[in-house]
Amino acid sequence: MAPDLKQKLHLLIDSCNDELLLEEARAVLESTETANEFFDELDEDDRDSFLEGEDEHDKSVTHHRLMNQFEAWKKK
Repeated sequence: MAPDLKQKLHLLIDSCNDELLLEEARAVLESTETANEFFDELDEDDRDSFLEGEDEHDKSVTHHRLMNQFEAWKKK
């Protein structure tokens, strides 16, 4: 695992003031359940909904992509 990733996560956690978000992050990090186990426990409708959401996300323009495009446009 890249140590840079852990450093970035530490910085994000240190700068976060949203207690609910921090509690959710802690729950995820403390969980022993893997992503595959989580997915396998979903019923068929929830799995389909999840996969549909992933497809929509992959097709959408994320904030990060949009900001990169904007920065490139500004430089022209």
